[in-house]
Amino acid sequence: MEETAGLRRRFLIIVILCGLLWGGLMQIPASLGWVPLGPEQTRNNLLFVAMSGATLLVAWRRPSSFLPVAVVYFAGAILYASAAQFLVVEDQLRMLLFFPLVGAIFLIIGRAAAWIAILVAIGVFAAASADGSIRVSPLAASTFVITLCIIGLFFQAFSHQTTRALTMISRQNLALDAAAKQDHLTRLLNLRAFREAMQAHAGDLRPDGGFSVAFVDVDHFKAINDRYGHAIGDAVLVALARTLEAAVRAPGEVARIGGEEFAILLPGADLAEAAPAAERMRAAVAAMQVDAGGATLSVTVSIGLAASRSSFDTIDALLQAADAAMYEAKRGGRNRVALAGAG
Repeated sequence: MEETAGLRRRFLIIVILCGLLWGGLMQIPASLGWVPLGPEQTRNNLLFVAMSGATLLVAWRRPSSFLPVAVVYFAGAILYASAAQFLVVEDQLRMLLFFPLVGAIFLIIGRAAAWIAILVAIGVFAAASADGSIRVSPLAASTFVITLCIIGLFFQAFSHQTTRALTMISRQNLALDAAAKQDHLTRLLNLRAFREAMQAHAGDLRPDGGFSVAFVDVDHFKAINDRYGHAIGDAVLVALARTLEAAVRAPGEVARIGGEEFAILLPGADLAEAAPAAERMRAAVAAMQVDAGGATLSVTVSIGLAASRSSFDTIDALLQAADAAMYEAKRGGRNRVALAGAG
């Protein structure tokens, strides 16, 4: 999911920044002689700072590559923490470096990588204890191993619940976005979504490309509402929506843009190609029958058609031309198709 990936990338950047801060805070007192790191660990610390800076730069400038960057960063961080177990004997708490790393790996890379990191940490701790680099009591050693495993179980459950929550939020956002682009009555595209569909074809506003737009208006719809009521009027609009969908061939798009007005996008069609399609739509609607409380109701539509291959250089100009052609069809007697610029 794009949202989840964005959150993981931002968290990775925070973790790397914290790593840089850690390396800097360790290097300053070490260079002043306040902390006895030794030459090897000082070199490792400088390498870790350099690696953190490089991965931070890549993660910041190339968002799509955050996962391989995370793998590289955490592999280097685990090596850095592992080396510290053998090189900084004076620090009795250095094994705690593994705890934040394991938690971050759980949240950024995933559970499998985090459990591998836990096994590596336990193995390094055991090896350092065996050669005397770490001198702790059996109780402290068992506490470290058990606590690390418990932390792993905690983050296992936490990451699972977080993933479920983010997935649910993502689905809800997609549903809300779809609802914002859908007419609530007919389930067709609304005007906003129709304009976006037209915008996707904006590059076709040129002589060698093209698409057509049809404006459809129900004839005498106010009389239908006045005589039969708004419930029957809504039923007519729903039936009309299904009829237009059936008459429009893919990749055409049908939208309800307000009241009894509909719009149809016909990609790749000029006026000569779109006119038969518009006539087919008009005939399909004229043959449609709607149950009006025991009576059978028929309706007709007036259709205005405009094509982008004509002299329209913007989407708004094309929409206005189709709308004007639809009113020309009304003035011509209704139940007909009028072409923009034909008169």
